[in-house]
Amino acid sequence: MSQSRNEHPDKLDQLEETLGFLELQNGRSQEQFDELSKAVHELGKRMQRLESRLVDLNDRLESQDPGLVPPPHSAGPDIPRDPL
Repeated sequence: MSQSRNEHPDKLDQLEETLGFLELQNGRSQEQFDELSKAVHELGKRMQRLESRLVDLNDRLESQDPGLVPPPHSAGPDIPRDPL
């Protein structure tokens, strides 16, 4: 059942060329994935630092003047303050 390379040289050359192209594309895709993965990781770390800074700033504001923070039951901007 096995056929030698001499019987179908064009087909084998085409398959080898296709395989080489796919290996090249796979390598490029892996490089792009690695770059994106690193960027996502860095963005996650930046977001954690920003969140920490915001919590610290909020804590300092609350400790300086607790009146600056509205009570939890106060109406938000989309809720009318006057019931009528």
